[in-house]
Amino acid sequence: MGRVLALAIAFYVYGDASFDGRRPAALDKPLREFRRSVDAIPSDGRRALVAVDRLRAQHTLDHVLRALNRASL
Repeated sequence: MGRVLALAIAFYVYGDASFDGRRPAALDKPLREFRRSVDAIPSDGRRALVAVDRLRAQHTLDHVLRALNRASL
């Protein structure tokens, strides 16, 4: 597990713009994309949490509306 983490950190660092001239051409795009993907995690995570929160609120609202419908019968 430690070696995989160290390798992922190395890929992330090597994808930085300061290594543009030092990366092999074949690895240039994949390493930059990997870095962009890792950098997008916080914003994607926030969006996912907001979506889950909305679904939870919708479920609660649905539950309340069903209870109201049952009470009015």
